[in-house]
Amino acid sequence: MPFFNKLYPFAAGTIRSQQNAASLVSMRAQLDDYARQLASKRKSETYGGLGNERVSSLTFRNQLGVTEGYKSVADLTAIRLKVYDQSTNELRKIVTDARSAMLNTRGTGGYPEITAAVKQVQAQFEQMLTSLNAQHEGLYLYSGRTRDVRPVVDANTLMWGDGTNAGLRQVVDERRQADLGVTGLGRMTLGIAASTVTLSEDAVGNPFGIKLVPGSAGGSMSNVTVTGPAGAPVNISFNFTGQPNSGERLTFTVTLPDGKTMNLGFAVDTAGTAEDTVFALGATPAATAANLQAAIQSRLSSIAGGELRAASGLVAAREFFSGSASTPVPRVAGPPFNTSTTYAAPGTRPTVIWYRGDDDVSVAARDTQRAEIDNGTSVSIGARANEVALRDSLVALGMFLADDYPPGMPSTQDRFDAASGRAITTFASTGGPDAILELNADFGRAAAQVEASKTRHDDRKLFLNGLLTEIEGVNTEEVAVLLTTLQTRLEASYQTTSTLNRLSLVNYL
Repeated sequence: MPFFNKLYPFAAGTIRSQQNAASLVSMRAQLDDYARQLASKRKSETYGGLGNERVSSLTFRNQLGVTEGYKSVADLTAIRLKVYDQSTNELRKIVTDARSAMLNTRGTGGYPEITAAVKQVQAQFEQMLTSLNAQHEGLYLYSGRTRDVRPVVDANTLMWGDGTNAGLRQVVDERRQADLGVTGLGRMTLGIAASTVTLSEDAVGNPFGIKLVPGSAGGSMSNVTVTGPAGAPVNISFNFTGQPNSGERLTFTVTLPDGKTMNLGFAVDTAGTAEDTVFALGATPAATAANLQAAIQSRLSSIAGGELRAASGLVAAREFFSGSASTPVPRVAGPPFNTSTTYAAPGTRPTVIWYRGDDDVSVAARDTQRAEIDNGTSVSIGARANEVALRDSLVALGMFLADDYPPGMPSTQDRFDAASGRAITTFASTGGPDAILELNADFGRAAAQVEASKTRHDDRKLFLNGLLTEIEGVNTEEVAVLLTTLQTRLEASYQTTSTLNRLSLVNYL
């Protein structure tokens, strides 16, 4: 009895009726699926519904996600490079304007013009330091890998110090004292004995002051014997055994602390060139020798008030701006400084460190920040404020501003011309607009590489989306036809089934 209870009731047409019902349910499910496909334009809501193509779909979607990730990095990198482009163009303009102010004032002979030029250069110097502290998204542009560290100190601290650490002006002043010496003749010793004039460096191996170039004596004077420059310390002597003739000249060459050489000429009564210093023929050879001594002293004093000051300032500025967190600034030993013949031990004299960012010389400035913009492809987008182009631009500006240009002094114009000349020379070589332009070009090349990668990513996304559409998408026109056809069939089946369900023996008879 229990077995028979599990049997389904049977009547004629039961199996066919069940088959019809199952067919209707299947058709209804297919109709709903076509409606979903038409609405979503997707073959399936699950990867399982894609059959064998599900692996390809997953692979292409993964590739699409990776591509979109690289594209996002490239978009952010492109913005950063645009900021760098604007920043370096601004720095170029700052330096260009400062250079123009110096050029337009050289040789003017007017104190008001000099004052105006100095004020303009001061403004450009301060603006340059501000620009080097520029940020993007809260991170500093010119700090290398330490993007959260403000790379450059303010102009006032840099120039004047912070009360504990010496600023640029003090460093330059000490170096000038060391180069000028006690007598103000550039650490040269000038003397005369009878009718012999002697000029000598003050000590062997002294890194400071003017240096005689060995073997550089030239020109000729009758009855004058020239010995040197030679020896240790290097010296040159002029022995008047008789009287020279009017118009005759002697020359020798000196080197200033920054490496610049000057050919010094001394002529009797009449200058042979515009650079000559003229001295008078005396009543006796000894008197003529004394006149040459006075002429050499006058020339050295003139150099000390202009060219030597500028040369000393340039060297000191280079040394100051060479300093970093891991590199102490070289300082003159002292006080006293005007008799010093050595540098102080590194790090023993507190000095402002103007650049406080990353200074790892084993890593190039650009490589301090890298952005991976494609698989195996990255661009270098870092920068440091102490890069040569930027640092030497600051050297030129700082050296110029570390001097004073007082009114009413005949040497003021010479001082201005000497300082501005060296600044302009620095602008034309390792610093200045052209050097900064090369830095700008680095970012320009990186920007072009980023834009090319963005184009590749867009093309790749378009291609992958096309593949995914072929795999996952549907032809809406085809689905619409299938939906309409199936709907017609289903309605017909419903109608037939309904008619059959209403049949009875009475209706049949």
